Amino acid sequence: MNPFNLASTALVLSLALSSTGIGLAAPLPANAPEKGKHHALISKKLKKTPLHQIARATLLNHFSSSPKRLTEMVKEFDITPDQKIARGLFVTLYKDGKTRACWGSISPRQADLVSATVYTTVDCLTKEYRYPPVKASELGDLKAQVTIVEKVEPVRSGATLHPLTDGLMVRSGGKGAVLLPGEASCPHYQVMQCKLKAGINPRESCQLYRIKAHVIR
Repeated sequence: MNPFNLASTALVLSLALSSTGIGLAAPLPANAPEKGKHHALISKKLKKTPLHQIARATLLNHFSSSPKRLTEMVKEFDITPDQKIARGLFVTLYKDGKTRACWGSISPRQADLVSATVYTTVDCLTKEYRYPPVKASELGDLKAQVTIVEKVEPVRSGATLHPLTDGLMVRSGGKGAVLLPGEASCPHYQVMQCKLKAGINPRESCQLYRIKAHVIR
């Protein structure tokens, strides 16, 4: 073909493509990265799963016909920066609005909140002795709540308690117990119930500690 005709054909094709909004791609430089390579330089975007959903997933796994190991359960969830902290944590299972099982610790037991939720949920199912063991037939009726302990501080004499937003811990000798936020409706009931839970005489004086916590349900 005549070189002049070849050049003319290329020019016409270029103008035709330009009129439709389509351009001719320029060749990539020799040192340009392959398409898609830059994605490898972008950090993985972590997905935060609410802790009460993690507790629920652990609950279902516990009663599965082929349950996964707890280490595998932990790996199923991303651990976001705000979850990568060690805190005391409680898991509460509710049925018809009433506590069905509850377990946890004021002090941290795991290095992060995801691991703490998984392991504490299993403890809630296997170590709770105040209620009958949870059965698989109850799964559809159970709701999970996770309470993260933020701060524990002594209650000064004459201080007002706020049981709907703050938990309470009582101590006397080797006895002690905890009521989580919302487990009592008035300060007097909160103290009396917590003492009874610990096996402390309601008339006996004891140490009181306010529990500042974040409840996830």
